[in-house]
Amino acid sequence: MKKHCTYSVVILVASMLVIGCSELKEEKIPTQSVVSIHGEGFTNPSSSNFHAKYIQTKNFDITTCQQCHGMNYAGGTSGQSCNTCHNKQGGPENCTTCHGSVNAAPPHDLADNDSPTYRGTGAHQKHVLGGLLGAPVACKECHTVPAKLYVAGHIDNTQFAEVQFDSTSTLFRSNAVYNAANVSCTNTYCHGNRNGGNLNVTMTWTDTAPAATACGTCHGDVTKTTLKEKAFPTTGHTTATVTSDCSTCHRSVVDVSMNIINPAKHINGTID
Repeated sequence: MKKHCTYSVVILVASMLVIGCSELKEEKIPTQSVVSIHGEGFTNPSSSNFHAKYIQTKNFDITTCQQCHGMNYAGGTSGQSCNTCHNKQGGPENCTTCHGSVNAAPPHDLADNDSPTYRGTGAHQKHVLGGLLGAPVACKECHTVPAKLYVAGHIDNTQFAEVQFDSTSTLFRSNAVYNAANVSCTNTYCHGNRNGGNLNVTMTWTDTAPAATACGTCHGDVTKTTLKEKAFPTTGHTTATVTSDCSTCHRSVVDVSMNIINPAKHINGTID
């Protein structure tokens, strides 16, 4: 009898274990949730926790990212590569990460403003892309371009990027002056000061209206409407009498209708 009871207890316990395991299989076993070190929205541009905004609060110091993502940001101990999104040369350290998306000049400034009325945006794209009036202007013409991301004078505590005209450049060899207070340029070759005919034209960096680059802003009294009446500027030009249009002497640059036909030969520091 005692042996029979013992067998019954064993069978009962075994049955309970089988039933328990069966129920456990039917239910989903909790899995470990993925823990985000940075918090929700770190990769979402519309989030207040977006990583670009976070890095800005750290004075754009991204070297701490290397502790988990590796020296080349390819994953490191985190296993998450920054280079998936930042896929240009240098990864997150590429100039366009902070200064642009297509080229290293702001269509958006560091505060994400994209209107030219903001000094950080201004006429950057007008200069860097070039256009109908002239060839692209390199960044080094107006700024000291660092060889690496973290060098003295690059990322610092100043509010705006310093403007340092290249005195050896054909565009700024005329002792150009930049006024940070009203974001204006004066005395540049490309806006009035050429061949000794200094019109002392002052250009506002945030003014990108077509009138700001009308022919007369650099060439004095020459406009499309007065071209036949005044064939050449009264300042900084030869005193020879020319009764026809600009294309008489500058036919590789401009046509008879005063349209620039070769931007690379216009505003380039030489007479073509």
